[in-house]
Amino acid sequence: MPLQEFKQGSVICNAGEPLRHLFFITKGTAECTFNGHNFKFDQGDTIGLYALSTGSHTHTYKVTTDITAFSYQYDDFSSLETLMRDNADVANLFVVSMCRQVSKFLQYKQRLKQESERAYKYVKDVYPIYERLCERFAFTSKKLAESTNLSHPSTVDQIDDWLNEYYLEIKSVESATLKGFFRKPGISVGFLRRSIADIDDVMHTCKKYQDYLRNISWLFLSNGGSDLFTLISELHLNAINIKGADAAVETLMTPLNALLSNMSYIDRALYETRQASYKSDLAEKREHQVITTVSAGSGGAKTNLADSLEEILKYSECAPELSNKFTKYVRDYTALTDRASSDDTAHHIRRELTTMFNEIYTKVLIKSVTTAIVPSTIIKMFLNFGYVDSALAGHENADYLYSIADTVKGDPISGVYTVSEWMAKIYAGEREPCRNEFDMDYAGYVQELKSNYKIDEAEAAALLQNTGEKLKFEMENIFPIVNKLTFGRITTFCPLFSDNNIQRGLETSLVTPALLKSNFDEIRNIDYSAFYRETVYSNPEIGVPKETVHVEVMPEVILMPNLGIRGIMWQEIEGRKRTTPARMFMPLFMLTDLRTLVITLTGEFRWEMCKRIQGIRWNDVTDPSLTSEYCDYLQFYRTNRELSTDVKAGVKAELSRARNNWKNVFVLNYIDWIMYESNSSQRLNKFARKIMTMYCPFSAAIRDSLGQNPQYAELIKRFTFKQQQREQLLSRSLHKLSQTVKELPQELLNELEYMKK
Repeated sequence: MPLQEFKQGSVICNAGEPLRHLFFITKGTAECTFNGHNFKFDQGDTIGLYALSTGSHTHTYKVTTDITAFSYQYDDFSSLETLMRDNADVANLFVVSMCRQVSKFLQYKQRLKQESERAYKYVKDVYPIYERLCERFAFTSKKLAESTNLSHPSTVDQIDDWLNEYYLEIKSVESATLKGFFRKPGISVGFLRRSIADIDDVMHTCKKYQDYLRNISWLFLSNGGSDLFTLISELHLNAINIKGADAAVETLMTPLNALLSNMSYIDRALYETRQASYKSDLAEKREHQVITTVSAGSGGAKTNLADSLEEILKYSECAPELSNKFTKYVRDYTALTDRASSDDTAHHIRRELTTMFNEIYTKVLIKSVTTAIVPSTIIKMFLNFGYVDSALAGHENADYLYSIADTVKGDPISGVYTVSEWMAKIYAGEREPCRNEFDMDYAGYVQELKSNYKIDEAEAAALLQNTGEKLKFEMENIFPIVNKLTFGRITTFCPLFSDNNIQRGLETSLVTPALLKSNFDEIRNIDYSAFYRETVYSNPEIGVPKETVHVEVMPEVILMPNLGIRGIMWQEIEGRKRTTPARMFMPLFMLTDLRTLVITLTGEFRWEMCKRIQGIRWNDVTDPSLTSEYCDYLQFYRTNRELSTDVKAGVKAELSRARNNWKNVFVLNYIDWIMYESNSSQRLNKFARKIMTMYCPFSAAIRDSLGQNPQYAELIKRFTFKQQQREQLLSRSLHKLSQTVKELPQELLNELEYMKK
């Protein structure tokens, strides 16, 4: 039990270090940080008690003032039991110290709980008031991300309320009484064991509360502008001239500022900046205040949507001639009794609007991604929805678009982007542009300019690094074409959001990252290998010269600003590297069945990826593959003796329906394969089913289910046999490798798991 000294600024122990000593502080202070919160340890506290459950320190302890402490060696819990049995004074010190430390965590947990409940109550109470004030002052309210799905903080708390009082009461017992009670080693050791479990639970609950507060803090203040501070401050500033608005909105803003001033995990610098800007703008508005009255619910454009077109054109900084012409054509288009008419007047208006829209859209998008200023809600509506005017969109539709404009976002982790997010990625150099309609990528485009002597070597090298030119290439070569294709009705296409194109509710047709993930996951649960690609793993240093493995690469989906009916499988890889994501485009508002569309795009991806891998031999049946066998089957079905007359008639009908395009026939069969055949509902003939089983196999669970069906049994048995052969070979290789290396390569372990799917 030596006495040790630690100087100010030194570290007693680091997080992750094994527990070797317990330190009872007799003088001085130390602190440890738990998820950003500092806990103080002073005279009477023991450092190391938190680590008893794991045997290693979970915190780093730093000395804040010089410390003197008794050091007790720790080998394992049995050595601690021996120490406490032999020394009642030590047992008493550890018990009291544990009570103090558990109490500190319980008090911190209680503080987090109260803060979480205050934040939750404010969101639930204030957002409905905000919506009522918007309606009262003729403003369109905005949706608050995740507010409707916000759970009560009590769901994260598993600690009984009596626990804090229990430890506080033990700590407050007179020293002599406490020492006498815990003199018995069975009681003191048992108490310590029980306390270790309690403190683990309390720390875990504190972590949950901290996560809850971090998540809910984005509802109060965020960089994206979809937060309560933005919603209430915008309403206050925009409605201040309306009779009664100033005082009404102030009753929401005052408690919000009080909450934000003391709330954990709020970005203080961001809050101070936004608060200063808000106060400055508010003072200026009040100085020039002219009180008016409004009549809500008149059926016309809401106040904050009335000048949408003017705001968009002003932001674009386009020439006055273009601005005036575009405004005139928008009015003419709005006035048409049939905007989808095929007559010359309607066709001319749509064509002119499309040309002008693309020019203005390019200017707006480039400005939005090249400046640090967050675009206004109207600009976001223009970029993500193609919205320009509330009368053209329909006032109720415009209200809905405005309410979601700040919350509609992609999910880069899942590979889903809005078109503005995608362009921002290209400008930031994080993504390369797509290939154009002639299957030429950006590098090929630069090479062509160089080959035609339009640029020299130095200019070509500069262009390859110029993200602004890459963005321009994407906007000029991909955006206009894809926007029209995803819209689907080519002859009546107009990129402006118009209510005549709405065929189903906007809320039900909105494509979200979560919805896309759900649909892709459903396909992967059926066709498990859909997005896996073959690649080579090599590690000669451990004796693996070359091994074929499969890696899953999910596609990137870009959501186009229209109400459409089609999706586009644009490219299966980026450049020449086969392990890069495919790129798919689809409308942000999908007017047909999304599930069928995702299955269709997956089928198209399978076909195109096989062609890419096979190269010029993609239809050569002497090199068996999905495409070559399907081409051979469709090309020679008339002479195929395995097919009956009725089946041949069916294949002929499929070819006719697909306009004799073999890829389209495969995609139609793939849809049936996923939607029906996986449920034992037979739609394919036995020849198509044979190819599908080999190259688009069902997952193990579905194979087991279908294995009893005679139509599938032999095909599944054959596939399973080949799969088991490959699995056995890999298992033997891994077993042999395990004799020489300590840790098997994760790539090979992943491949073994793939073989079992």
